[in-house]
Amino acid sequence: MSVKNTLLALLFQHPMHGYELSKQLPLVLNAEWDVKPGQVASTLARLKEANLVDYDVEPNDDAPDRKVYALTPEGLEELTVWYLTPEVRGYRLGDTFYIKLVLSLIGGPVSPEQVLISQRRELYRQLHDVTELRRQADPITQLPWVLLLESAVMHLEADLRWIEMCEARLPDLKRYNPPEPEVKARGRPRRRAEEATPND
Repeated sequence: MSVKNTLLALLFQHPMHGYELSKQLPLVLNAEWDVKPGQVASTLARLKEANLVDYDVEPNDDAPDRKVYALTPEGLEELTVWYLTPEVRGYRLGDTFYIKLVLSLIGGPVSPEQVLISQRRELYRQLHDVTELRRQADPITQLPWVLLLESAVMHLEADLRWIEMCEARLPDLKRYNPPEPEVKARGRPRRRAEEATPND
């Protein structure tokens, strides 16, 4: 999550002070992103230094004066670029689970079967949790959150299908034999004869 750009997007709606932004974040996103008030305050300070936001001081009789932040033209430009920059989700090539599986295939203290079973168990646990969140979400008032949960469900189900494919092809996988690295001679290289012969 980009806290910087999220705050800019909220400030595009209307000027707010830091406390309002902290409260608005979870209400708008409905997501499990825990952004502390201190992180909001430090991000706003950096945005001010970068001239992406500015603030007016709002007097408050019962409490310290508050800084009410608003977008600058530079902040609006930054926000617009962020919105128009596509996000490409990684295919997790070379992720930790893949590395565990490959290393278990070439010999390790845990078999590939155990690695796959452990991963499948965790994926089912996550799928259960996400499905429960989706069940509790209101599809009318929380539709963006519901769609995010649907995306998570589809990714988890795809990962589970991949686990099944790996299990079905375990006999072939166990024949995996990575190439050996090229062996180089140890020690210093010998000097060529013409270099070793002293000049007359």
